Amino acid sequence: MSQPTLSLEEQPAPPRAESPTGLFLQPWQKGLLLIAVLGILYLRIWRRKQARIQVCSHCGKKNPPHQSNCQKCAAPLMGVER
Repeated sequence: MSQPTLSLEEQPAPPRAESPTGLFLQPWQKGLLLIAVLGILYLRIWRRKQARIQVCSHCGKKNPPHQSNCQKCAAPLMGVER
């Protein structure tokens, strides 16, 4: 009993994956894009947080944005932001 021999030419080719947009990104390109997006988001959050910290004009203590009086000396915070 002889075994039938199959060659690569006789086997059907696997279907090729097609992108609907025609854009293909390599794994390293996806990683760089993810790092860039996360970096931009982090910088936006950091800048927004830094811009709203209120500094007391009397003692110089940094206070959260929701405070109307200084936590250390109870002086009114007159919209002095840093």
